[in-house]
Amino acid sequence: MKTVLRLIFLLLLISAMSLLQPVRAIAEIASAPTGKIMYVDTSEEGKTYLATIDPDGTGKSRLTPAYSNIVFPRICESSGWMGFTNKTPDMRSEVYLLSRDGKKIKKIMEGVALEGFSPNGKFLLYSTCDQKAELFSYCIESKQATQISQELRVTAADWSSDSEWIAVSVLVEDGTNDLYLISTMAQGIVRLTQTPGINESFPIFSSDGKYLAFISDRNGDNEIEYLDLQAKKFQRPLITGMYPTLSPDKNWVAYEFNEKIGICQGDGTKMKLLAPGRTPCWIK
Repeated sequence: MKTVLRLIFLLLLISAMSLLQPVRAIAEIASAPTGKIMYVDTSEEGKTYLATIDPDGTGKSRLTPAYSNIVFPRICESSGWMGFTNKTPDMRSEVYLLSRDGKKIKKIMEGVALEGFSPNGKFLLYSTCDQKAELFSYCIESKQATQISQELRVTAADWSSDSEWIAVSVLVEDGTNDLYLISTMAQGIVRLTQTPGINESFPIFSSDGKYLAFISDRNGDNEIEYLDLQAKKFQRPLITGMYPTLSPDKNWVAYEFNEKIGICQGDGTKMKLLAPGRTPCWIK
């Protein structure tokens, strides 16, 4: 009996080690997090602000006056452009651009939702706020839009750092979300997941483009998972939360949990809640 119990314990130990090993690929030995986290400050009832905070929870700074309902702020590090979508009380969508210091801000579109920026900052991604929910790129200089998706109901999108791929989550036939890659180099569309009854949504690339972080409810709660794009392997670091954003060195992740901004190492350790808020975006 002792021999059998020892064998069972050894098998369980090996299994646990095999589950942990892939997570180390996305989160190497992490140094202290650097940069700042941009997020939607919800600390005042009935008002939202675009704000930044240091990863240790100090240095909070508001960048905008109050808006009715700011969602999903984004930044382009190369150009300094920042942007967000505001939902008005009558549920209209407005897209705003602002300078990095927040001193210049302007509304540029209505009826669409901002999804992100091209790496060079010349284009932004937006999705239409209608039943079609198609994805477009928009040239900031010429103010010309180009449709990217065809009959895909896009719920979120992110542009890879090498400019070659756009990761999207798409509302599919059974009412859940799956993940796709759309090539910007005429290489077509790649479906990454096909999981009936399971949501995989809001993908975001790591800075090196090798991984996607995204939200999954395959285990009941909303959790953050990773997808190794080369090996096509999923990694589950046991981080309960939504709307992940990866640090530039990919060793840390910020996310939304219970209407607060949380942070932890990429493997799910050293969790800390920073401030009331939503939809973080890590910036340098």
